Amino acid sequence: MTPIGRSSTVLVTGANGFIGSHVVSQLLEAGYRVIGSVRSSSKAAQLLATHNNDKLSAAVIKDITNVEAILGGFKAVLKPGEPVSAILHLAAPFRYNVEDYEQDLLFPAVQGSRAILQVAQIFGAQRLVHTNSFACIYDANAGPSPEKVYTSADWSPLKFEDGVAALDAPAAYRAAKTVAEREAFSFMERNVGLSFDLISLCPAMVFGPFLGTARPDGPSSINQSNKIIWEIVSCGEESMVPPTKGPVWVDVRDVAKAHVVALSKPELGGSRLLLAEGVYCNQEVADEARRLFPAHKASIPRGEPGKREADAHFKIDSSDEAKRLGMTWRTIQDTLLDLIPQLFAIETGASVSACLQT
Repeated sequence: MTPIGRSSTVLVTGANGFIGSHVVSQLLEAGYRVIGSVRSSSKAAQLLATHNNDKLSAAVIKDITNVEAILGGFKAVLKPGEPVSAILHLAAPFRYNVEDYEQDLLFPAVQGSRAILQVAQIFGAQRLVHTNSFACIYDANAGPSPEKVYTSADWSPLKFEDGVAALDAPAAYRAAKTVAEREAFSFMERNVGLSFDLISLCPAMVFGPFLGTARPDGPSSINQSNKIIWEIVSCGEESMVPPTKGPVWVDVRDVAKAHVVALSKPELGGSRLLLAEGVYCNQEVADEARRLFPAHKASIPRGEPGKREADAHFKIDSSDEAKRLGMTWRTIQDTLLDLIPQLFAIETGASVSACLQT
Protein backbone atom coordinates (compact mmCIF):
# COMPACT_ATOMS: atom_id res chain seq x y z
CA MET A 1 0.00 0.00 0.00
CA THR A 2 1.10 3.54 -0.73
CA PRO A 3 0.30 6.37 1.69
CA ILE A 4 -3.26 7.61 1.24
CA GLY A 5 -3.05 11.14 -0.14
CA ARG A 6 -4.44 14.03 1.87
CA SER A 7 -7.05 14.84 -0.80
CA SER A 8 -8.38 11.26 -0.92
CA THR A 9 -11.91 10.24 0.04
CA VAL A 10 -12.28 8.52 3.40
CA LEU A 11 -15.49 6.97 4.74
CA VAL A 12 -16.10 7.14 8.50
CA THR A 13 -18.81 5.09 10.18
CA GLY A 14 -20.18 6.39 13.48
CA ALA A 15 -19.06 9.88 12.49
CA ASN A 16 -21.22 11.69 15.02
CA GLY A 17 -20.04 9.65 18.01
CA PHE A 18 -17.69 10.92 20.70
CA ILE A 19 -14.56 9.50 19.07
CA GLY A 20 -15.96 9.80 15.56
CA SER A 21 -16.46 13.56 15.80
CA HIS A 22 -12.79 14.04 16.68
CA VAL A 23 -11.68 11.68 13.91
CA VAL A 24 -13.73 13.62 11.35
CA SER A 25 -12.34 16.93 12.64
CA GLN A 26 -8.73 15.82 12.32
CA LEU A 27 -9.27 14.23 8.91
CA LEU A 28 -10.74 17.48 7.61
CA GLU A 29 -7.92 19.49 9.13
CA ALA A 30 -5.45 17.19 7.34
CA GLY A 31 -7.20 17.88 4.02
CA TYR A 32 -9.12 14.65 3.41
CA ARG A 33 -12.54 14.50 1.77
CA VAL A 34 -14.74 12.82 4.39
CA ILE A 35 -18.09 11.07 4.14
CA GLY A 36 -19.41 10.26 7.58
CA SER A 37 -22.24 7.84 8.28
CA VAL A 38 -25.04 8.66 10.73
CA ARG A 39 -28.38 7.00 11.47
CA SER A 40 -30.83 9.82 10.72
CA SER A 41 -31.22 13.06 8.82
CA SER A 42 -31.26 15.01 12.11
CA LYS A 43 -27.89 13.52 13.05
CA ALA A 44 -26.63 14.33 9.55
CA ALA A 45 -27.53 17.99 10.10
CA GLN A 46 -25.79 17.91 13.48
CA LEU A 47 -22.65 16.38 11.95
CA LEU A 48 -22.45 19.04 9.24
CA ALA A 49 -23.09 21.84 11.75
CA THR A 50 -20.36 20.57 14.08
CA HIS A 51 -17.64 20.73 11.44
CA ASN A 52 -18.91 23.29 8.89
CA ASN A 53 -16.52 22.15 6.16
CA ASP A 54 -17.31 21.75 2.46
CA LYS A 55 -15.09 18.65 2.31
CA LEU A 56 -17.52 16.83 4.60
CA SER A 57 -20.68 15.00 3.51
CA ALA A 58 -23.10 12.98 5.60
CA ALA A 59 -24.50 9.60 4.59
CA VAL A 60 -27.64 8.39 6.36
CA ILE A 61 -27.28 4.66 7.05
CA LYS A 62 -29.89 3.28 9.40
CA ASP A 63 -28.47 -0.26 9.55
CA ILE A 64 -24.68 -0.45 9.76
CA THR A 65 -24.88 -4.27 9.87
CA ASN A 66 -26.40 -4.53 6.38
CA VAL A 67 -24.11 -4.46 3.34
CA GLU A 68 -26.74 -3.10 0.95
CA ALA A 69 -27.78 -0.39 3.38
CA ILE A 70 -24.17 0.71 3.82
CA LEU A 71 -23.48 0.71 0.09
CA GLY A 72 -26.69 2.59 -0.69
CA GLY A 73 -26.06 5.23 1.96
CA PHE A 74 -22.53 5.99 0.85
CA LYS A 75 -23.25 5.77 -2.90
CA ALA A 76 -25.98 8.36 -2.48
CA VAL A 77 -23.29 10.85 -1.44
CA LEU A 78 -20.28 9.76 -3.46
CA LYS A 79 -19.69 11.65 -6.68
CA PRO A 80 -19.82 9.66 -9.95
CA GLY A 81 -16.58 7.71 -10.29
CA GLU A 82 -15.23 8.98 -6.95
CA PRO A 83 -12.81 6.38 -5.53
CA VAL A 84 -12.88 5.38 -1.86
CA SER A 85 -9.34 5.19 -0.51
CA ALA A 86 -9.99 4.14 3.08
CA ILE A 87 -12.74 3.30 5.56
CA LEU A 88 -12.54 4.04 9.27
CA HIS A 89 -15.05 1.83 11.09
CA LEU A 90 -16.04 3.35 14.42
CA ALA A 91 -19.75 2.54 14.55
CA ALA A 92 -20.39 0.12 17.41
CA PRO A 93 -22.57 0.16 20.53
CA PHE A 94 -20.89 1.31 23.77
CA ARG A 95 -23.65 1.42 26.35
CA TYR A 96 -24.59 -0.68 29.32
CA ASN A 97 -28.33 0.02 29.53
CA VAL A 98 -29.28 -3.02 27.47
CA GLU A 99 -31.33 -6.10 28.25
CA ASP A 100 -30.66 -8.45 25.33
CA TYR A 101 -26.88 -8.80 25.11
CA GLU A 102 -26.96 -10.86 21.93
CA GLN A 103 -29.25 -8.53 19.97
CA ASP A 104 -28.11 -5.19 21.41
CA LEU A 105 -24.34 -5.73 21.74
CA LEU A 106 -22.98 -8.92 20.19
CA PHE A 107 -24.88 -9.10 16.93
CA PRO A 108 -24.43 -5.43 15.96
CA ALA A 109 -20.69 -5.51 16.70
CA VAL A 110 -19.95 -8.75 14.87
CA GLN A 111 -22.27 -8.28 11.92
CA GLY A 112 -21.14 -4.68 11.59
CA SER A 113 -17.55 -5.86 11.21
CA ARG A 114 -18.50 -8.44 8.59
CA ALA A 115 -20.53 -5.93 6.63
CA ILE A 116 -17.93 -3.17 6.56
CA LEU A 117 -15.21 -5.62 5.46
CA GLN A 118 -17.35 -6.63 2.49
CA VAL A 119 -18.08 -3.00 1.71
CA ALA A 120 -14.36 -2.15 1.76
CA GLN A 121 -13.73 -4.80 -0.88
CA ILE A 122 -16.66 -3.72 -3.05
CA PHE A 123 -15.45 -0.11 -3.01
CA GLY A 124 -11.85 -1.18 -3.71
CA ALA A 125 -10.50 0.64 -0.66
CA GLN A 126 -6.79 0.46 0.17
CA ARG A 127 -7.10 0.34 3.95
CA LEU A 128 -9.69 -0.41 6.62
CA VAL A 129 -9.04 0.95 10.10
CA HIS A 130 -11.15 -1.05 12.54
CA THR A 131 -11.73 0.66 15.89
CA ASN A 132 -11.84 -1.84 18.72
CA SER A 133 -11.05 -1.56 22.42
CA PHE A 134 -8.74 -2.48 25.29
CA ALA A 135 -11.65 -4.77 26.14
CA CYS A 136 -10.32 -7.03 23.37
CA ILE A 137 -6.97 -7.25 25.18
CA TYR A 138 -7.97 -7.43 28.84
CA ASP A 139 -8.62 -10.74 30.62
CA ALA A 140 -11.11 -10.01 33.40
CA ASN A 141 -10.74 -13.56 34.72
CA ALA A 142 -7.12 -12.80 35.64
CA GLY A 143 -8.25 -10.23 38.21
CA PRO A 144 -6.06 -7.30 39.30
CA SER A 145 -2.79 -9.16 38.50
CA PRO A 146 -0.34 -6.46 39.68
CA GLU A 147 2.49 -8.34 37.98
CA LYS A 148 0.79 -8.31 34.57
CA VAL A 149 1.73 -5.82 31.83
CA TYR A 150 -0.78 -5.85 28.97
CA THR A 151 0.36 -5.16 25.40
CA SER A 152 -1.25 -5.48 21.99
CA ALA A 153 -0.06 -9.10 21.91
CA ASP A 154 -2.63 -10.02 24.56
CA TRP A 155 -6.17 -11.17 23.78
CA SER A 156 -9.31 -11.41 25.86
CA PRO A 157 -10.37 -15.09 26.07
CA LEU A 158 -14.07 -14.23 25.70
CA LYS A 159 -16.16 -15.89 22.98
CA PHE A 160 -19.60 -15.14 21.53
CA GLU A 161 -21.34 -17.53 23.90
CA ASP A 162 -19.62 -15.88 26.86
CA GLY A 163 -21.26 -12.60 25.88
CA VAL A 164 -24.69 -14.16 25.53
CA ALA A 165 -24.42 -15.76 28.98
CA ALA A 166 -22.68 -12.79 30.64
CA LEU A 167 -23.78 -11.80 34.13
CA ASP A 168 -23.65 -8.09 33.35
CA ALA A 169 -23.52 -5.67 30.41
CA PRO A 170 -19.81 -4.73 30.75
CA ALA A 171 -18.83 -8.40 30.37
CA ALA A 172 -21.13 -8.75 27.36
CA TYR A 173 -19.62 -5.61 25.85
CA ARG A 174 -16.08 -6.99 26.26
CA ALA A 175 -17.14 -10.20 24.54
CA ALA A 176 -18.80 -8.30 21.70
CA LYS A 177 -15.71 -6.22 21.02
CA THR A 178 -13.41 -9.25 21.19
CA VAL A 179 -15.46 -11.40 18.84
CA ALA A 180 -15.89 -8.52 16.39
CA GLU A 181 -12.15 -7.91 16.23
CA ARG A 182 -11.38 -11.62 15.83
CA GLU A 183 -13.92 -11.77 13.01
CA ALA A 184 -12.14 -8.93 11.20
CA PHE A 185 -8.76 -10.66 11.32
CA SER A 186 -10.36 -14.00 10.41
CA PHE A 187 -11.98 -12.39 7.37
CA MET A 188 -8.59 -11.15 6.21
CA GLU A 189 -7.12 -14.64 6.59
CA ARG A 190 -10.00 -16.35 4.77
CA ASN A 191 -9.97 -14.06 1.76
CA VAL A 192 -7.00 -13.71 -0.54
CA GLY A 193 -6.47 -10.95 -3.09
CA LEU A 194 -8.31 -8.27 -1.15
CA SER A 195 -7.85 -4.69 -2.31
CA PHE A 196 -7.30 -3.47 1.26
CA ASP A 197 -5.31 -4.22 4.39
CA LEU A 198 -6.47 -3.99 8.00
CA ILE A 199 -5.34 -2.02 11.02
CA SER A 200 -6.95 -2.67 14.40
CA LEU A 201 -6.86 0.13 16.96
CA CYS A 202 -7.58 -0.81 20.59
CA PRO A 203 -8.04 2.31 22.74
CA ALA A 204 -8.27 2.16 26.52
CA MET A 205 -11.00 4.11 28.34
CA VAL A 206 -11.36 7.28 26.23
CA PHE A 207 -11.67 10.62 28.03
CA GLY A 208 -11.63 14.15 26.63
CA PRO A 209 -13.58 17.21 25.47
CA PHE A 210 -16.59 17.28 23.18
CA LEU A 211 -16.69 19.10 19.85
CA GLY A 212 -19.23 21.76 18.97
CA THR A 213 -22.79 20.54 18.65
CA ALA A 214 -21.62 17.03 19.54
CA ARG A 215 -21.65 18.19 23.17
CA PRO A 216 -24.39 16.47 25.23
CA ASP A 217 -27.40 18.53 26.23
CA GLY A 218 -27.39 17.26 29.82
CA PRO A 219 -25.51 15.02 32.27
CA SER A 220 -27.68 12.01 31.40
CA SER A 221 -26.46 12.21 27.79
CA ILE A 222 -22.73 12.17 28.60
CA ASN A 223 -21.02 9.26 26.87
CA GLN A 224 -20.13 6.16 28.89
CA SER A 225 -16.42 6.91 29.35
CA ASN A 226 -16.65 10.63 30.18
CA LYS A 227 -19.48 9.77 32.55
CA ILE A 228 -16.79 8.20 34.77
CA ILE A 229 -15.12 11.59 35.15
CA TRP A 230 -18.44 13.35 35.73
CA GLU A 231 -19.43 10.88 38.46
CA ILE A 232 -16.14 11.65 40.24
CA VAL A 233 -16.17 15.44 40.04
CA SER A 234 -19.87 15.88 40.83
CA CYS A 235 -20.41 13.71 43.90
CA GLY A 236 -19.57 16.32 46.59
CA GLU A 237 -16.55 17.31 48.66
CA GLU A 238 -17.39 15.10 51.63
CA SER A 239 -18.43 12.06 49.58
CA MET A 240 -16.28 9.01 49.04
CA VAL A 241 -14.37 8.86 45.77
CA PRO A 242 -16.12 6.26 43.58
CA PRO A 243 -14.13 3.05 43.06
CA THR A 244 -11.94 2.90 39.96
CA LYS A 245 -13.43 0.63 37.30
CA GLY A 246 -11.26 0.68 34.17
CA PRO A 247 -7.80 1.86 35.25
CA VAL A 248 -6.29 2.47 31.79
CA TRP A 249 -7.07 5.50 29.67
CA VAL A 250 -6.25 7.67 26.64
CA ASP A 251 -7.28 11.12 25.39
CA VAL A 252 -9.87 11.16 22.61
CA ARG A 253 -7.73 13.53 20.52
CA ASP A 254 -4.85 11.06 20.60
CA VAL A 255 -7.20 8.29 19.49
CA ALA A 256 -8.35 10.48 16.60
CA LYS A 257 -4.78 11.30 15.64
CA ALA A 258 -3.91 7.60 15.56
CA HIS A 259 -6.69 7.08 13.00
CA VAL A 260 -5.31 9.84 10.79
CA VAL A 261 -1.71 8.66 11.11
CA ALA A 262 -2.85 5.14 10.22
CA LEU A 263 -3.66 6.38 6.72
CA SER A 264 -0.18 7.71 6.06
CA LYS A 265 1.98 4.77 7.12
CA PRO A 266 1.89 1.79 4.73
CA GLU A 267 4.06 -0.26 7.10
CA LEU A 268 1.25 -0.38 9.68
CA GLY A 269 -0.86 -2.68 7.51
CA GLY A 270 -1.92 -5.78 9.45
CA SER A 271 -1.08 -4.17 12.79
CA ARG A 272 -2.97 -4.31 16.06
CA LEU A 273 -2.22 -1.23 18.16
CA LEU A 274 -2.98 -0.51 21.81
CA LEU A 275 -3.82 3.16 22.34
CA ALA A 276 -3.26 4.12 25.98
CA GLU A 277 -1.42 6.78 27.94
CA GLY A 278 -1.17 4.61 31.04
CA VAL A 279 -2.98 3.77 34.25
CA TYR A 280 -4.99 6.09 36.47
CA CYS A 281 -7.24 5.91 39.52
CA ASN A 282 -10.27 7.93 40.54
CA GLN A 283 -8.46 9.48 43.49
CA GLU A 284 -5.89 10.87 41.06
CA VAL A 285 -8.70 12.39 38.99
CA ALA A 286 -10.22 13.95 42.13
CA ASP A 287 -6.85 15.34 43.27
CA GLU A 288 -6.10 16.88 39.88
CA ALA A 289 -9.62 18.24 39.45
CA ARG A 290 -9.48 19.97 42.86
CA ARG A 291 -6.07 21.43 42.02
CA LEU A 292 -7.04 22.61 38.53
CA PHE A 293 -10.52 23.92 39.42
CA PRO A 294 -10.58 25.21 42.99
CA ALA A 295 -13.85 27.03 42.30
CA HIS A 296 -15.55 23.64 42.01
CA LYS A 297 -14.02 22.07 45.14
CA ALA A 298 -17.43 21.84 46.82
CA SER A 299 -18.49 19.38 44.10
CA ILE A 300 -15.29 17.34 43.92
CA PRO A 301 -14.63 14.73 46.64
CA ARG A 302 -11.58 15.15 48.83
CA GLY A 303 -11.23 11.42 49.47
CA GLU A 304 -7.70 10.43 50.50
CA PRO A 305 -5.44 12.98 48.77
CA GLY A 306 -2.30 11.45 47.30
CA LYS A 307 -3.48 7.84 47.51
CA ARG A 308 -2.81 5.86 44.33
CA GLU A 309 -3.82 2.38 43.17
CA ALA A 310 -1.28 1.69 40.42
CA ASP A 311 0.56 -0.96 42.43
CA ALA A 312 -2.65 -2.85 43.14
CA HIS A 313 -3.56 -3.82 39.57
CA PHE A 314 -2.19 -4.58 36.11
CA LYS A 315 -0.10 -2.22 33.95
CA ILE A 316 0.00 -1.49 30.22
CA ASP A 317 2.82 -0.83 27.78
CA SER A 318 1.97 1.18 24.66
CA SER A 319 5.48 2.53 24.08
CA ASP A 320 5.85 0.58 20.84
CA GLU A 321 2.64 2.09 19.50
CA ALA A 322 3.73 5.61 20.39
CA LYS A 323 6.97 5.03 18.51
CA ARG A 324 5.34 3.47 15.43
CA LEU A 325 2.69 6.18 15.26
CA GLY A 326 5.15 8.98 16.04
CA MET A 327 2.98 10.24 18.88
CA THR A 328 3.27 11.45 22.45
CA TRP A 329 0.23 10.71 24.63
CA ARG A 330 -1.51 13.58 26.39
CA THR A 331 -1.38 13.56 30.18
CA ILE A 332 -4.41 13.19 32.46
CA GLN A 333 -3.89 16.82 33.51
CA ASP A 334 -4.17 17.99 29.90
CA THR A 335 -7.36 16.01 29.41
CA LEU A 336 -9.07 17.13 32.61
CA LEU A 337 -8.17 20.75 31.94
CA ASP A 338 -10.22 20.70 28.73
CA LEU A 339 -12.97 18.28 29.76
CA ILE A 340 -14.06 19.35 33.24
CA PRO A 341 -15.21 22.91 32.32
CA GLN A 342 -17.40 21.35 29.65
CA LEU A 343 -18.89 18.87 32.10
CA PHE A 344 -19.90 21.60 34.56
CA ALA A 345 -21.23 23.70 31.68
CA ILE A 346 -23.32 20.75 30.51
CA GLU A 347 -24.80 20.49 34.00
CA THR A 348 -25.84 24.16 34.07
CA GLY A 349 -26.66 24.54 30.40
CA ALA A 350 -24.02 27.25 30.08
CA SER A 351 -22.05 27.87 26.91
CA VAL A 352 -18.42 26.82 26.72
CA SER A 353 -15.99 27.04 23.81
CA ALA A 354 -15.42 23.71 22.10
CA CYS A 355 -11.83 22.57 22.30
CA LEU A 356 -10.53 22.04 18.78
CA GLN A 357 -6.85 21.59 19.66
CA THR A 358 -5.26 18.71 17.80
